Amino acid sequence: MVATAKTSQTAVEAEGRRPSASTRGAYEWTLLIISGLFGLVSVWFVGTIIWQSASTFKSQGFYIFTGLNWIPGAGTGSPSQYGGRAMIFGTIETSLIAMVIAVIIGTGTSLAINFLLPQKMKTFVATVVELLAAIPSIVYGVWGMLVLAPWFLYTIGPFLSSLPGGTAIFGTTVAGKSLLLAGLVLAIMVLPTFVAISREVIGAVPHELVEASLSLGATRWQTLWKTVIPTARIGLFGATTLALGRAIGETIAVSLVCGGVIGSSFKPLEPGVTIAGFIATQWGEAVGSDQIGALFAIGAILMVVSFAMSVFSRRLVARQRRAAAVV
Repeated sequence: MVATAKTSQTAVEAEGRRPSASTRGAYEWTLLIISGLFGLVSVWFVGTIIWQSASTFKSQGFYIFTGLNWIPGAGTGSPSQYGGRAMIFGTIETSLIAMVIAVIIGTGTSLAINFLLPQKMKTFVATVVELLAAIPSIVYGVWGMLVLAPWFLYTIGPFLSSLPGGTAIFGTTVAGKSLLLAGLVLAIMVLPTFVAISREVIGAVPHELVEASLSLGATRWQTLWKTVIPTARIGLFGATTLALGRAIGETIAVSLVCGGVIGSSFKPLEPGVTIAGFIATQWGEAVGSDQIGALFAIGAILMVVSFAMSVFSRRLVARQRRAAAVV
């Protein structure tokens, strides 16, 4: 009987069919139940956010995307105004600044680890970079506030403002805290994520292509710039969007260094606010008011953007892996 059962199960697996419910053991059923519970919790989580924010989307309409005023009306007799344009623009600006810095430094670091550093140094440098991910975000925020903010106030800010047209482009800094500083801190925070993925993507480039480029007389720099990077471009773009997804949702560090000011000016040297940082700082005052629904609404916007970025990046990285496997 035992031999017959094993034979039938082997036949089912050989035909590519899933085992029937009668052949699943207790361990498989446990995994299925846990997976189902996780799916239910995820649906419950997303559904709760949508439900809590529905009233704000209904009452504010497109003003939640385009308005600048954030004025709770509870207890004042006047209608509430919840405009999220300052938070949305602040989130986009700090994230783009972070990604420009992180992509330039991270791509160079990944190329150096894979092709330039001696074998003994590769593991050390990769470990040091990836250990940055273990540092809590509050530490980055305090470091940026106490170390980088004075530097921006007395050195970087005056230098950028003194450039031709610098005030019109960059603005002026007052206390050192600014969107540019928040972007720099974010760049350091997302650098380990970008390096970890881009190092794997660049390492998947076939060595035959590199050797063929060098054998044709190309220099090492030409090989890296015209062969390695174009071959790995899809995966690098996926690493960029995945790191961007993390930058968009960062909270504590950004709230400490961006200034927390809701304004119409989005110049890099002037203070601003992001969605995640604004939710963190306003939640305590919003308890018991209609502002809770508004915070859920801008949180829903942030959730959709982050989720879309993560899905898009994973698809790009998977496409790069399939392309490397075919070659």
